[in-house]
Amino acid sequence: MEPLFILLSGKAPPLVDIDATVFIQLGIFLLLLVVLTRFVFRPYLALRSERTAKIDGAQAEAQKLSQDADAKLTAYEAKILAVRKEAATVRAQIRAEGDARAAELLGTARSDSQTTVEAARQKLERSTQAAALSLRTKADQIADAIVSKLLGREV
Repeated sequence: MEPLFILLSGKAPPLVDIDATVFIQLGIFLLLLVVLTRFVFRPYLALRSERTAKIDGAQAEAQKLSQDADAKLTAYEAKILAVRKEAATVRAQIRAEGDARAAELLGTARSDSQTTVEAARQKLERSTQAAALSLRTKADQIADAIVSKLLGREV
């Protein structure tokens, strides 16, 4: 059953009835739009842009620090390599000096020992000659004594 006013007027009522409530609703909408924009949307968008800026800044700073660390590491490794080369050079120089000093000491020791051996050899030769002379003299004396005893007279 249709309502009575449709039957009396003969036409259907409009779907949207425009009256004073539309203006009240529009006023509430505009008031909420202003309040929410000022107190919710703007602070939210500002906070979001600040957060994005801080994140981007932190990432850029982290990348810069990483590049600085890589550069410092490269410089450090280059310095270590240079110091190792220098240490190897110094080590080789010290080793060469040590070898030269050892050769010098060995040469000195050899000449000293050669001199000592030669002096001992000469002393031994003199002792041998003296002993040989002494033995000859004694051998001659013994031979003379044996000949004298055999012959019964002095020779």
